[in-house]
Amino acid sequence: MRWQGEGFLLDVRKYGESSALIDVFTVSLGRRVGLLRGAFNKKNRSVIQPGNQLFLTWSSRIEESMGAFKVELIKSRYHKISEQRVGLELFNLVCVLCSTFLPERVNFDELYYKTIMYIEGEQTIQEKLQRYVEWEIQLLKSLGFGLDLGKCIVSGSKKDLKFVSPKSGCAVSSKSGVGWEKKLLILPKFLGGNRVSEIPSKYDLENGFKLAEFFIKKNLQPVKRFQLESFFKSRNRVLSNFSI
Repeated sequence: MRWQGEGFLLDVRKYGESSALIDVFTVSLGRRVGLLRGAFNKKNRSVIQPGNQLFLTWSSRIEESMGAFKVELIKSRYHKISEQRVGLELFNLVCVLCSTFLPERVNFDELYYKTIMYIEGEQTIQEKLQRYVEWEIQLLKSLGFGLDLGKCIVSGSKKDLKFVSPKSGCAVSSKSGVGWEKKLLILPKFLGGNRVSEIPSKYDLENGFKLAEFFIKKNLQPVKRFQLESFFKSRNRVLSNFSI
C-alpha cells in the first residue's frame, strides 16, 4: 500500500536510536501517525519541525498498519511561529488538541484549512487569542459537538445575544436569560450572531476561553481519557500573562 499527499507536522516522538514517530494532519486523509527512519539525520532534522508543511509518501504492506513515511519540505513555518511567544504557545496547544482528539484516518478538511489560516494569519496578540478561541469552537464542530451561537434558543431572536446554555450549547438573548444569569455562560461579542470587528477586550477573551474550555471538558474529555487540567492550566496562563 502506498499514498502521497501533503500535510503539516503536529508532533515528533523519538522511536529507537535514529527513528521517530511523526504525527501529521493531512489533506483528505486526516490525521496520520507513522514511522520516519533516520528522522534526526542532517537531511531531516530541519524538516521535522512542528508546523512545517510537508510532502508525504506513506507505504506499508497492509493498509491497517502504522506504516512508514518519507518526507520533503514544502514550506517552513516553524521560525515564523516561534517569533512570538504567545503565538508559539497557542500553536503548541493546537497541536496537543489535534493529536489527542482527532481520530486517525478521518477527513477533517474544514478544520485542516481553518488551522492553516490560523497558523499563517498576520494578527495582533489580541486577534491571535480571539482566533484561537474560534479555532477551538471549530474543533468542537468538526468532532460533532458544534455550538449554535447565531440565534436565541428561547425566542429565536438574533439580536442581543449575551449567554450560552451549558446544556444545549445554544445562544440565549439578554431578555430570555433574565433570572438565569448565574447558570448560563457568557457569550463573547466576537462569537455572537452580531459579530463585531473591533479588537476584543480582555473580558471578552476571558469569557471566550471559559466557554470553549467548558464544552471541551464536557464533550471531548469523556470520549478519550486525557488529563486536561494541566493542559488548561498552560492554556489559561497564556491569557493571564497577556495584559491589554
